Amino acid sequence: MTIKRESNRILSRRAFLRVSSAASVGALLAACAPAAPTPTTAPAAPAETATPLPTQVPIATPESVAPTVVPTEAPMPAANGGTLVFAAEAIGESLEPGLWNGFGNSNILDNVYDRLTQPGEKWTDPARPALAESWEISPDGLVYTFKLRPGVKFHDGTELNADAVVRSLNRMTDPNDKSYVKGMYMNAEYGNANWEKFEKIDDMTVRLTLKQPDAAQLHRLFHPAAAIMSVKAMDEFGPQVGLNPVGAGPFKLEKFVPGQEATLVAFDDYWQGRPAIDKVIFRGYPDEAAMVAAIEAGEVNFAAYPPSAAIEQFQKNPNLKVEKGPPLVNLFLGLNRLQKPMDNIHVRRAINYAINRQNLIDGALYGLGVLPASFIGPAEFGYDPAGLEISVYDPEKARAELKASGLPEPVEITFSYENNRFWPQMAELIKADLEAVGFKVTLDKLDASAYPAKVASGETQLNMTQRSLWVPDPDNKVRLLHSSQGSAQWETGVAKSDLAARYDALLDAGRSESDPEKRKAIYKEIQDLILEDLPYVMLAYYAKPYVVARNVNVPPNAVNTERIFLRGVTIGPG
Repeated sequence: MTIKRESNRILSRRAFLRVSSAASVGALLAACAPAAPTPTTAPAAPAETATPLPTQVPIATPESVAPTVVPTEAPMPAANGGTLVFAAEAIGESLEPGLWNGFGNSNILDNVYDRLTQPGEKWTDPARPALAESWEISPDGLVYTFKLRPGVKFHDGTELNADAVVRSLNRMTDPNDKSYVKGMYMNAEYGNANWEKFEKIDDMTVRLTLKQPDAAQLHRLFHPAAAIMSVKAMDEFGPQVGLNPVGAGPFKLEKFVPGQEATLVAFDDYWQGRPAIDKVIFRGYPDEAAMVAAIEAGEVNFAAYPPSAAIEQFQKNPNLKVEKGPPLVNLFLGLNRLQKPMDNIHVRRAINYAINRQNLIDGALYGLGVLPASFIGPAEFGYDPAGLEISVYDPEKARAELKASGLPEPVEITFSYENNRFWPQMAELIKADLEAVGFKVTLDKLDASAYPAKVASGETQLNMTQRSLWVPDPDNKVRLLHSSQGSAQWETGVAKSDLAARYDALLDAGRSESDPEKRKAIYKEIQDLILEDLPYVMLAYYAKPYVVARNVNVPPNAVNTERIFLRGVTIGPG
């Protein structure tokens, strides 16, 4: 199937994320250079054996989430056919991995493309072999040599080789590539800003050389943006390859209607075994009422983004199952010190103590959340529960901090947020909490395009957003505070503060450190600094739910935050 357009325009990701992701990662401070890691070799998973999907991530203590490899293999379930209709929040204009087109499109990318690595048994476990069947890491942590898996086929019948891998991961920064699209920036998500070079050694070997060590690099390589494409497709479709994706994943594209729908069919020659179901239809439902109606009517049998307000209704429907995922999504406020009075630490502290987080979880998230500590969650490496003592509801402390600010009361602030999902209801609850301790809050409700644009311009005082654990490493979240990131420059203003150098040094050291215990200590220091400085105020760890028809069986951990892996899903008798 071929889709061509006269225009090469492809929608980009939300503006403030574009600024953040596109920015180059600053040079690491020499004083923070880590001890050299020992050589590492990845196990080779046999090509003829199907690799199981990851298992459920538990809510855990820091000790119990320390990464371990579970090298077991299990066969895929026997094919039982059927069609899965998947409800996405929206379907964007392109399936180009180099640009952000929304969660629905990323879900499609996760099932059309494979990558060099794939998730471990648990989402936060070390990465496992995928299109790379093994790898070696140099003692200094700078050079990764990947051996590619032989015999892997793309959907167009061509075979995986080094040319496809190197070109797929270099094309976003190479204007001379036939498939180049101006403005691609998602390469930052798989670490490209820290790459010295990525090159072919022979037909089945590639080598990645980093500028500085990165403990999360193998995890970054299974980000949706790190999709490995067919060379034939890149040559044939050029910059329109985003409308005609050809990968080596479990499903191949049959039809794509930009902005509306995509139809995938099972790939019989998939290297990990043919998926159990025959077809997946991804359908966009930007209107929540329409999504709820479609789920209730049985027009949809998998909804990864069900409106929170409808969860109780779905639970009462005998034809549906509601499953709750692990708490991997951070919900938080951004306090922009570029705008007064957010430059006043006492104001930031007052906001932190004023918020009744349990009320937010019960009232806006319908119980689907966990009380937060800091920017690293309970299922993640380095989590420090000590932050629970700071991210706590204490209105008396809030009033005392507001008086200590020296500002006349009520202290006037404008609160900006996005007008969808649970954000409006959460904003109303937060407004009430803040006004109860001496603030006067003006709500600034914006649509999905105006909100990120305003945040990216640095014009918000108080904003509200989320960060998902797409790359299962703590650096994926806390790097929002690195001065190279647009979020640090405009969402919080940290990049222009006296603490910018300290944040950068700690973040660079945490990313570079290979020793788990030393790394854990660095991330504790980072969490302590966040709680002391309060550029962000945590609201909740969101345990995102999903809804499926009663006869749809979803393997454990096939749904991680907004990452969706459908190859192990089965459909039983109706």
